[in-house]
Amino acid sequence: MADTAILETPRLRLAAFTPADVGDLHTLHSDENVNRFLASHEAIRSREDAEQHLRDYIEGQDHRGFSQWKATLRDGGFAGRAGFSVFPETSEVALSICLKPQFWGKGYASELAGALVTWFFERTYFTHLIAFVAAGNDPARRMVESIGFSIRQRMVIDGNVFDCLQVLSPALARYARA
Repeated sequence: MADTAILETPRLRLAAFTPADVGDLHTLHSDENVNRFLASHEAIRSREDAEQHLRDYIEGQDHRGFSQWKATLRDGGFAGRAGFSVFPETSEVALSICLKPQFWGKGYASELAGALVTWFFERTYFTHLIAFVAAGNDPARRMVESIGFSIRQRMVIDGNVFDCLQVLSPALARYARA
């Protein structure tokens, strides 16, 4: 099951994490630039933290049918993680993409984001999906807005300012326009 692709894009493949992926996850977040724009509940600061997040990702996949997934290139090289998290304060589902810096600015996140939104609304009953973008992370903000997210509110999370954006499910969006 772990090697089965959950979602594929032209350049990337998403599959469920396994316990063997702890090293890749820890290495990804060992680069402080990767954690710079993440809320504290998403940042990983140690190997033990990576182990706990990995357990949470695996458990989330087992219980909800979605979670954060391992993103690999088509040749199998580790690129990062992407998928969905439950925002602890509101229990809303949030889109989250965290890639290695060498994949930034090359369209990988946009490729994943659009495919993830489609996957989410085709396979779940949720009415909306949120995304958090740290204040000052203009490329990420433009990217989520380009796939239909719009600003809902500005929030302070753990002392840092984030914009909470949301996109409605296609069914709810049609209803809202009617």
